[in-house]
Amino acid sequence: MKIGNFGVMPTVEVKNDAQFLDFETEKVQPITLDQLVMSNRENRGDDRSCPHGIYHYALIQKVIDMCNEHGYQTEVYDLFATNNRDKQTPGVSLYPDLEEKYGPRAVQAHTLRRVYANIRIKDFDDDETTTNLAISYTQRGIQVGFGTNVKICHNQNMMGTGNFVADYSTHNRYANGDPYKTDLQGILAKVGTWLTDAEHIVIRDRETIERMKGITISAEDLYKIIGLLSTIRVASDTSYKEIRYKGNTYPLNQAQICKFTEKLLLEQKHAGRITAWSLYNAATDLYKPQTCEQNLILPQNLAMVEFMRENEIF
Repeated sequence: MKIGNFGVMPTVEVKNDAQFLDFETEKVQPITLDQLVMSNRENRGDDRSCPHGIYHYALIQKVIDMCNEHGYQTEVYDLFATNNRDKQTPGVSLYPDLEEKYGPRAVQAHTLRRVYANIRIKDFDDDETTTNLAISYTQRGIQVGFGTNVKICHNQNMMGTGNFVADYSTHNRYANGDPYKTDLQGILAKVGTWLTDAEHIVIRDRETIERMKGITISAEDLYKIIGLLSTIRVASDTSYKEIRYKGNTYPLNQAQICKFTEKLLLEQKHAGRITAWSLYNAATDLYKPQTCEQNLILPQNLAMVEFMRENEIF
């Protein structure tokens, strides 16, 4: 694939062209990179060649190529297409004329505007974790995160606040603008920096994880944490400007707080102990395409890390 032309089709062999999607049954559909290449490409009808300067499949392939150029072994760990309720520009469009050509619900008859991918780097694996590049591509833009990923549950971790980047603003709590916002070239440059420094980042993250495992969260502290998270949620959604939370991404919404609390109460009951690590994982377990608005998966993860650091939980 040519680096200079982000609309060029990557040289991916299509292994199975008899694939069908059913977003009426499930709004989140697992797909392959081959299928993503086969899907109908957005036609804006203007002089912009493709959304965000690069098609989703080309971005994923570009990141894989960058990993390979650094000598890393990669695997597309997860790849999902998701729908949403945006009536003007939905996450998925299905075209009857293309169904007539390719068959009912054929991949080729779909335009997929919301794609989430986990690209696993195998070189630093241990028994518990792997290393992961998470890519979120939606109508709003592109987000990329880098960090450890728990093998058993595929929970993404971003221990360093520098391990996230996007081409649109996801945080407005900073006086001098969103420090995570850049353009496409800036995203690719940041990915290159992460890959160059990957071993150091992995060592740092694993040291942080081990420290978190050694920190016990008392019942009293847990109740305070749940109360703080609920307060932030209320202050974020309030119509009263004088008490409104300045960040536009809170760590957990109300439904997530309920599930988070339930998970930790069960953890306390069964394990007899809650650690900073199990508390963080109770949150990250909720940051997935099946259970979270896609645009918020990585920003909420980052917001939780910032919340835990600001409140000296680890």
